[in-house]
Amino acid sequence: MHRSTEQDVPNDGLSSISVPVLLRRVEELRVEATRKLDPSRRVELGQFLTPAPIAKFMASMCEARRASIRLLDAGAGVGSLTAAVVAEVCTRDHHPIKISACAYELDRVLVEYLRQTMNLCQQLCAQVGIQFDSEIKPIDFIRSAVSTLRAPLFEEAGRFDLAILNPPYRKVNSDSDIRQELRSAGIETSNLYTGFVSLVARMLATGGELVAITPRSFCNGPYFRPFREDFLSRMVFKQLHVFESRNTVFCDDDVLQENIIFRALRGPGSTKTVALSMSLGPNEESATVRHVEPEELVHPRDPELFIHIVPDEANQQVAERMAALSSTLGACRRYGF
Repeated sequence: MHRSTEQDVPNDGLSSISVPVLLRRVEELRVEATRKLDPSRRVELGQFLTPAPIAKFMASMCEARRASIRLLDAGAGVGSLTAAVVAEVCTRDHHPIKISACAYELDRVLVEYLRQTMNLCQQLCAQVGIQFDSEIKPIDFIRSAVSTLRAPLFEEAGRFDLAILNPPYRKVNSDSDIRQELRSAGIETSNLYTGFVSLVARMLATGGELVAITPRSFCNGPYFRPFREDFLSRMVFKQLHVFESRNTVFCDDDVLQENIIFRALRGPGSTKTVALSMSLGPNEESATVRHVEPEELVHPRDPELFIHIVPDEANQQVAERMAALSSTLGACRRYGF
């Protein structure tokens, strides 16, 4: 494990570092690291590193108002998300006093770049009067998190205030070691990304926030019902954002998976409205935003707990008409329609 302190910051000839410089340099690290990754291993680990515009957009969704912030970045890659959070809070009028970042990254190639990012973050924080320390854990997040959650001394004081997450996307077999590890923590899922999200939700303090980018597939379908039930019992959605184009997020990786970015708080708690937003891309200022009641997002009488994301009025009207239909497709077939 690596812990970054002020003594770790390299003297690279720069007397200061700005927010744009931090974000640009970390993005350069991401691009360089991506070229070095073995494509077959990327598929094996489900690696899709977060581009700078997406990382910045996600960080802007973080409230992060506590005086001392314990930040979790599980599956950190080169640390783009942690750097984006640091850049975001450093531009605000009211800074936290301290940021303690904990980053998990299993790939040894990426760990070397992650160390550089953490050092850059520490350098920027020092300039604005924020104490920054970091811990890099080059180990498997799922096994480590399950072990941590089992520990009798893992109490509220050891939990995280903020988690920002781009989890790996990969199916897990029912008889795999990872599936067994997750089951031992009470998590039943068929995909690695929902396993990560479930564990991170358990590691948050009460009132702690999670901002994550994941596939949209967890919102419906029978395979993800156990995840939805588990997540909704612990977390309260505050905002969900979608992009109009499927290839907006990871365009340099040719990923056509429909993704969603969401912000949720660890319960118990409630919310009067949830913000549903949509834009062409992360840099699009004219985003469509609707505020809906929680019951419109997840219908109280829906046994499947489907999550309905309808960010514009036109589609909402269609959804309401569909919901008003009394017959199912099965019933229509029985009557010859």
